[in-house]
Amino acid sequence: MNDLNKDLSKRFLSFLDTQQYERVQFEADMLGDIEKQHPSIIFYYASSIFLQESQKDKDGIHGFKGSESHEKLIKASDLFERVYNSNNHIPSLHNMIAVSFRTKVFKKVKRLALEAYEKNEKDVKLIEGIARIHFYLGNRKESINFFKKLYSLLPDKKEGRLPFISSLNYASGISQNEYMNECRSYAKLIEKNLNIDEDKLKFNTKTNKKIKLSFISADFKSHSVAHFLKDLLIKIDRSTFEIHLISNVRIIDQDGVTEKFKKLADFWYDIEGYSVNNLTTFVRSLNLDILIDLSGYTQGNRHEILAKRSARIQMLWLGYNNSLGLKNLDYLISDKNLIKPDEISIYNEKILYLPKIWNALSPSENYPDIDVEKENNSNFTFCSFNNLQKISDRTIKVWSEILKHDDSVILLKDHLGGGEDLRANILNKFRINGVKSEKVIVLDRENKIIDHLKLYNKANVALDTFPYPGVTTSYEAIVMGLPILTMKGFNFNSRCGESINKNVGLESLIADDDEDYIKKANALKLEKNLSSKYGLSLREKALKSPLFDTDTFVKDFENLLKKVV
Repeated sequence: MNDLNKDLSKRFLSFLDTQQYERVQFEADMLGDIEKQHPSIIFYYASSIFLQESQKDKDGIHGFKGSESHEKLIKASDLFERVYNSNNHIPSLHNMIAVSFRTKVFKKVKRLALEAYEKNEKDVKLIEGIARIHFYLGNRKESINFFKKLYSLLPDKKEGRLPFISSLNYASGISQNEYMNECRSYAKLIEKNLNIDEDKLKFNTKTNKKIKLSFISADFKSHSVAHFLKDLLIKIDRSTFEIHLISNVRIIDQDGVTEKFKKLADFWYDIEGYSVNNLTTFVRSLNLDILIDLSGYTQGNRHEILAKRSARIQMLWLGYNNSLGLKNLDYLISDKNLIKPDEISIYNEKILYLPKIWNALSPSENYPDIDVEKENNSNFTFCSFNNLQKISDRTIKVWSEILKHDDSVILLKDHLGGGEDLRANILNKFRINGVKSEKVIVLDRENKIIDHLKLYNKANVALDTFPYPGVTTSYEAIVMGLPILTMKGFNFNSRCGESINKNVGLESLIADDDEDYIKKANALKLEKNLSSKYGLSLREKALKSPLFDTDTFVKDFENLLKKVV
């Protein structure tokens, strides 16, 4: 590198350190065609684009968040690739991987990362990047293998471990004991880091006039968690309970649902941006009787304040259907369809059983009509509108056996905007299992819930994923008159479909194993007048069932909490 390039590199690095991203781009553009510059100049230029777009997202600046931002990030990725190819500059490949999670374009970077790994088997950034790419694409086995390699090299690494733990819920062949071992290993790391054994906390012994009940979540917005919680907040006995909502939703992401929840709360707190220690101190100051976490290990969680203990009684419910392995998390709210009495010892928390179902969905005032003429369609149509990442290899193998021998088709839905590479990866797995690509139709996200619900009218039967079944989508399918075929599970998370079907009288549509699932699906194809048998009568039955009976559910929930207090 000549002296000019050395000076420019130092200058650009100082601009990046002080977040002067446009200055880097301006001065680099003054040099001429950026692709013809020295690799170090290209590297800093690409870095400025990536950091600038990341900062915009962090600050909630959405003015150019659409295609223009995407194009800029694609350009940054191409430039990082150019630098990497010119001199095997591994930091450029690391950055290319980071950009891919913003663009959701993985095909090229996945190939380069796997090739680089063959020569850099102990590069932990590379290993973590590959693990996360496989996770995003739904390649659970590969993702878990790379995560395990990462933590064998860095056994004390806490950061980035949650995607690994969460991925265990998606993968076939992972036992609850194996899941719990990973949870407890992580819990020990963070509990040691937070020094919880030295915490001499003593809560105020003064009894509150009402039971101070708090929910903490990053999903007090247009999200499934909010739809399940809404009626509970509306109907809970305010003469007994005082409701505190602790919101980790970014201000910029708050919406109409957020505003409704603010009105439903006795006290509302925006805590996004609080440090662990500051948030713990603040929540402790509220002198809460019960703190219920709705996030678990999902995005936006604040599990560290549970680990440190921030309330007298701490519970997990609704948004994460498995244990967290934390010493200070007291209870996990379940129902008896989900955790068997002889399995209680497998979970870290004490199990609280609701008498019928572990959650009830607030019914809509305006469901679309059910199409009773759908059986006149030429092809028998299945659907599964679960998150595409829930579609495990085992699920695809079983569905393929159902689809490939006749004219039946299946509708899937990319409602989270997973991107073309995720779709292509799933379609390729179907092709490998002998299913023609035209038999698997992936629908785009609908902006309005009523338009989303209307899509169920295109199908005759809903198929559930496994071992990670749907919850919201199962409620939706049933209320839209579709019978849903689910699989027996082995733990809380994998039995959610069982509990839903049992609570609405669809026990006959719970398969014992893969062979039984295929048999039951094929039998449904041959059944006459499905719309008459299910359809409107299933909707009416569902709305009176524990799935949507929020009046009874709220009373059961109140009694459970009062008993614990």
